[in-house]
Amino acid sequence: MARPVKHKFDIERAALELFVEHGVDGTGIRQIATRAGVTEGALYRHYAGKDALVRALFHMHFEGLAASMQGAISNMATAADGIRAMIAAFYDLYDRDSSSFEFILMTRHWILDEVRSGPQNPVDVVAEVISGGIKRGEWPAQDVDLATEMCLGLVMEIPVGKRYGRLKGKTAKFVDDAWRAVLAVLRRGA
Repeated sequence: MARPVKHKFDIERAALELFVEHGVDGTGIRQIATRAGVTEGALYRHYAGKDALVRALFHMHFEGLAASMQGAISNMATAADGIRAMIAAFYDLYDRDSSSFEFILMTRHWILDEVRSGPQNPVDVVAEVISGGIKRGEWPAQDVDLATEMCLGLVMEIPVGKRYGRLKGKTAKFVDDAWRAVLAVLRRGA
């Protein structure tokens, strides 16, 4: 018998929300099943256990973010425009689905080895745009990995500030501020 797709979606959404609310360690299979409105057996028909569910959710959302960022930069004339488009895509995800974004933030270190060896991810997309900007002379030659990490740190702290209540309103209103800060990092030493 085929597994109902709706149940799988309900399980994934319930798990995502509970993981963000209570942490991965603070969330049990029974809680996920209850919130999803399914039996624990139904959950196990889709996933071998909580770890498998966490990994599947992480890869789905992390790779989805990379695809969204790739789409955002597809027609950009300059690397600087690409950086702004990626920041806008990043913040749009947070504004549309903060649970997805917060889940990525809270689990990325736990799944880091898989991310390094997996398909393209958002970090790779940012590094490619920075590297392209260096090649075109938009900013000075520099260590691409260091510049990528510095830029990501600037961009990611705004949603973190929202999560902890220090920043108010939609993250979209901070796109230009984050973009200018990132460009200042990339242009340092010029």
